[in-house]
Amino acid sequence: MKLGKISTLALNRMKQRGISLATLRYLLAHGQVEKKFDGARLVYLDCVPPRPTAGPGRTLYALVDAAGEVITVEKRVRREYRH
Repeated sequence: MKLGKISTLALNRMKQRGISLATLRYLLAHGQVEKKFDGARLVYLDCVPPRPTAGPGRTLYALVDAAGEVITVEKRVRREYRH
């Protein structure tokens, strides 16, 4: 997927979260795409820890609307809850 227009919100979130434009381009080029019912797409990369005991993995994702504009970008830490 090509990098199109980036919303002001997405640019602000990228600054706040330390996500570079190069990282966003990589995400859009190599990420997995999940299509939403309204035409939007969720593009994400999962980082798997090298060892099971290394802690939770990180997920980087971007929400792209039907017109191709990047709405928001985020890094999320997965938390594993033990029962």
